[in-house]
Amino acid sequence: MIYLRYCFFITAIVIGPLSTMPIIASTHESLIEGAKKEGKLVVYTSMTVDQAQKLNDAFKAKYPFIQPSMFRAVGERLLTKIMAEAQAGRYEFDVVQSAETQAYFLKKKNLLTKYVAPETKNIQKPFFDPDGYWAAVYMMPNVIGYNTRMLKRNEVPRSDEEFLNPKWKGKIGMDHSKPEWFSWKLKRMGEEKGLAYMRKLGAQDFKLYSGLTILTNLLAAGEFPLVLNTYLHNVEDVRRKGAPVDWVAQDPVFTKFQPIGVGSKATNPNAAKLFVDFMLSEEGQKIIASFGRVPTRRGVPTTAQGIDKLNYVIDDIGAGDDFNKNFELFRNIFGAPKS
Repeated sequence: MIYLRYCFFITAIVIGPLSTMPIIASTHESLIEGAKKEGKLVVYTSMTVDQAQKLNDAFKAKYPFIQPSMFRAVGERLLTKIMAEAQAGRYEFDVVQSAETQAYFLKKKNLLTKYVAPETKNIQKPFFDPDGYWAAVYMMPNVIGYNTRMLKRNEVPRSDEEFLNPKWKGKIGMDHSKPEWFSWKLKRMGEEKGLAYMRKLGAQDFKLYSGLTILTNLLAAGEFPLVLNTYLHNVEDVRRKGAPVDWVAQDPVFTKFQPIGVGSKATNPNAAKLFVDFMLSEEGQKIIASFGRVPTRRGVPTTAQGIDKLNYVIDDIGAGDDFNKNFELFRNIFGAPKS
């Protein structure tokens, strides 16, 4: 596991000098010429539709000769779609942006190609692949969301033990499709102690839903006062729109991130590389920050307050190898929605 503070990314993490990374020789001008001939771009993403569309629109305004189209699904479903297509001999995406677990498997299955975007030099370590297959466009700190009409800030549980208090039984929402936080906790606590804790936590009768956007909207509507381990940007997005929600963070903060990469058999590789360049550029990263997300580019501020004080922990991307095992454990303990 990698520990870091937001304001010290540059010095806290050392992966290796940029000069050791593979350089893909293609100038910006040659990419533009190639993209003009292609004229299209197929983007697979797990970002919310409205936010992804805003980025696509900004990209199209910059490169009007490219017509982007988009398919959106949550990370695991997106990976399943890509793998099913590949098995059938179809390679429909040009560029894919999803969580680090999906990027890990796509690289492992040779479904991404090497492309070191010029903008990578501005991305904080460790948010780019040292082999050059992906770079992250934003990070996703896991926080505790709460409804401000139902709870005061000092009433929100923060420690692991506080969540076991019987008064929270039936009052906490959780995304039943995301076991990464569960996996990280087991590793941090040790499997035996961690599983014992999780079984106690599972007895708290969580309100289970698939998708953090849905879960956060239900939190805002007052369906429950708390959401365990939602993403900071989900809470920030609805809070900025006037919803009665806010967040607190445990210390340290388990943090995921969203890499972007070019398909190894992309039909429109030049347009795909231009899109990666745009997403990592100052222009693209400022748009991402405007959503309340936490950009990976150095020097781009976010609208979220207090993130500079958070102590982030980023798990080894190779933890994806244990995804299926931990997902089964997670579902056995916490269950699935009744509907």
